[in-house]
Amino acid sequence: MSSLWHVALHDLRQHLSERSNIFFLFLMPLGFVFFFALVNAGGRDAQVLVGLPVVDRDGDFLAAAFAAQLRGENFDATVYTAAAAETTVLRTRFVTIPDSFTQRVLRGRRTQIDLTARARSDEFYDLAAGVRLHQAQVRFLSNLWRWSSAAGGPRIGPELDPATVDSAMQGRFLDLVAEPSRVAVETSFAGRGRPVPRGTQQSVPGVLVMFVVMTVLIGGCEALTRERQQGTLRRLATTPLSTRQVLLGKTLGLILLGVAQAAILVVITDLMSRLGLLGLDFLWAPYLLGAGAVIVAYCACIAALGLLISGFLRTPQQAESLVWLFGMVLSALGGAWWPLEIMPAGMRLVGQFFPTTWAMQGLHNVITYGQGLAGAIAPVVVLLAMGVVFWAVGSRTLRVTN
Repeated sequence: MSSLWHVALHDLRQHLSERSNIFFLFLMPLGFVFFFALVNAGGRDAQVLVGLPVVDRDGDFLAAAFAAQLRGENFDATVYTAAAAETTVLRTRFVTIPDSFTQRVLRGRRTQIDLTARARSDEFYDLAAGVRLHQAQVRFLSNLWRWSSAAGGPRIGPELDPATVDSAMQGRFLDLVAEPSRVAVETSFAGRGRPVPRGTQQSVPGVLVMFVVMTVLIGGCEALTRERQQGTLRRLATTPLSTRQVLLGKTLGLILLGVAQAAILVVITDLMSRLGLLGLDFLWAPYLLGAGAVIVAYCACIAALGLLISGFLRTPQQAESLVWLFGMVLSALGGAWWPLEIMPAGMRLVGQFFPTTWAMQGLHNVITYGQGLAGAIAPVVVLLAMGVVFWAVGSRTLRVTN
């Protein structure tokens, strides 16, 4: 057993001693993490602004207050006067506040606010604009009632003379509009369904899964084919170790390589999240037991797959080109590039035969869906079973002589 560890640790030192490998092992994956962190910075809490220009044909204080109410509903509500609207091309959708809007509202008369959508505007944004416009109208009417019923407030109705609404009254109403909502809505996913992973919940595990494939699979296949070509494997076979023990030691070295790379990514991304750097929000520590089991099983499976593929390669150049392409396919169809849930059914079915798919499912089960260690059991079992099959076939097909 000590001899196996000697072979494994020697291979690991060989990989880590080459400066070119450091870039692909650690710096490049961290660069991808930093990139996705910048892209997704603040994405969880950010509000999507729907463009909704306002054509103000009234020009009085209630029209300005209604535009402010729209901004409170996450509208990008740029206000245009009637004259400016005549010379400006409003390309998507806009709201028109009619003439005498303030006067009619103060006297309790029904007033129509029109939402106009151009033919070139996006129908989904138009639908969102309609819903939020209705919300703004409801809150605006609620603020009018609070304003009118408060002590010293104007009594809205036919008898109200708009001229008696002084600047102090107007200011109180604008203050009501500016108040933040006192109702906090918290949403969570219930039932047996699952949300589609997005943002860092998808990108961080995806980067880990992809680069373990690229490092262990490409690096392992290249190293094994080179050592076979140079006669290193043949010389190792002359030692007290059997051929299978030599291959087992090589496989163990690749497992350690993948675990080392994954550990660096886990530590760095967890530390960035705790320090609030780049808006990254992905913690590994609370799920380390389940996620660690998935990562180790995945590294073992990929290492065994590298042994299997090396049996069909003849030169290191083939490993660097063909295995690179194979690794890209594994990453794409395995859900490392995009969520499995958005892939066509046929591609999802094919992906079930890839270890990358089960690694992503395991990490999402443990972390994204909050299933803990129980969510890791099935993926770990499948990954280890795949690894056993890969190693059993690979140990028979890989010859230690060129």
